This record gives sequence, C-alpha cells and structure tokens, in this order.
Amino acid sequence: MLQVVSAPLDFLRIFAGQLRQAGIRFAITSGMACVHYGLQQNTKDSDWIIPADDLEKLRELLARLEGELPPWRVSYRQIFGAPLTAEFMAHASHLSIWDSAASVEHKVDIFSKPPRVKAEEIQVDTEGWATRHVVAQMKRTDRDKDWPIVQGLGQQLHERNRDECLLHLTNSEELLAAWQSATRSARERMTSRRPLLRCLETTPPPDKLGVERLLAIERLVWERVNEHRHKRYTRTWKDFYRRWRKESGWDWPTAEQFWLQHRRTLSATR
Repeated sequence: MLQVVSAPLDFLRIFAGQLRQAGIRFAITSGMACVHYGLQQNTKDSDWIIPADDLEKLRELLARLEGELPPWRVSYRQIFGAPLTAEFMAHASHLSIWDSAASVEHKVDIFSKPPRVKAEEIQVDTEGWATRHVVAQMKRTDRDKDWPIVQGLGQQLHERNRDECLLHLTNSEELLAAWQSATRSARERMTSRRPLLRCLETTPPPDKLGVERLLAIERLVWERVNEHRHKRYTRTWKDFYRRWRKESGWDWPTAEQFWLQHRRTLSATR
C-alpha cells in the first residue's frame, strides 16, 4: 500500500485540524501566512503562535500522535531554541515532525511570545491565519527579503481601509497617500506606535525624497534593534549548548520519543 506524503500546505491543514480537535488555540504566521496572503510563492516551514497556557496540551497531543497508528515522529531539532514549556518560551521552540513513515521533514516553529507583537493584538480568521498586522510586525527584521513583505502587507491593509496600514507602508508615495486620507483619530493612534509619522505633520510637510530618507533611517533602526535582540538570545543559547555538550554520554538530537526528549532538554535548560 502506497504511503501518502504530505506536502507543506497539506501538513499545515492536517496539523491545524489536530490542534483544533485538541482545543489548542493557534495562529499561523510568517512564511505560510505570506503564501496565504499572496506575497510569496512557497515555503517549506510553518510558524505557529500558541499561547503559553496551551503548551501542555500541545505536548500531550504530540505524545498521543506518536502513539497512534500509523505513528507520527516528533523531534526537537538540533538547534531547538527553547523547551516547549511556558517557563522558557520567551523565544521560539523548533520542532521537526514526520506525519507518516514516508513523510518529508516538516519544520515547525512555535512562538508563545512572538517578537514585536502585543498579546492583545494576536487575532485570527476562521481558518487560523494570523492577521496581516501581526505578520507584518513579525517580518520587521534585519533580513532584506522581509521588508518587501512588510510593504506588501501594508498595501493590502490600505486597500482594506485599515488604519494599521500607517504602521507598515514603506513606500513613500503610498505612505503619504494613506496619511492624507486617514482620520485625525487614526493619525493620533498610529503616530503613538510609529514616531516617523510625526514628521508628516510638519509645515510644510516633507517631500517624497524627505520621506524616503526618513524611511531609510527607520528601517536601519528596526534592523539594529532586531539584530541586538537576536544576538542576546543566540549568545546565551550557544553558551548553554557548549556546556551541555560536555556532559558524559551527550548525544543530540536522539531517536527517543518526544516526551523523553522534552524531559531531557527541560532538565538541561533548568
């Protein structure tokens, strides 16, 4: 009998269905969300926002799926980030999942505190996709490839008459047009989130070239902030990993069941 191999989008739907059945709240974000919103063609990985309060149910679900027939295989990746528990989930946890014997590796990243996103802003549609506003904030990184996506999401928000477009548009002409059509209330609320917008209220207002210079400075600030945030995390993680590798009989990743891997990483991290 032939095994059906799940493509990335198929696996995403299967995993989302498992999460719903287990009563686990989730939001699909980052690359897969960008595919969903038509801003990139494909991606192999999936990123999920899952509240810290639901992580125990998620671990139970993964353990159950490993015990079913046909069994799933679940493993932390070599660079596993944080153990999948509320105690350490200020950053992401990195998993690999195979949902059949013939499955390709599905790389799954779990966030409980997604970077640059306020908890009260995490909303989803009926299928579980994170909003454009949430995805745009997570894409505000130090990677060149992410900034066109921020602009694209801002443009889509503008087309839908959403005030949040003022936070994400990085094209000077479109930002000026959105600013001119925004209400006074929207301007005040969005300016508190994006200081650059204050410069659009000057008399006379800045021209296109002036706005482009401001946008270049703003992006540089965002890139340096994200670089600093990420380096703090990676320095600490690398120090932990070097010390962990010195343990007698150390071997990682292992072929153990996920709950055993989790117990091991949790003990080592503590």
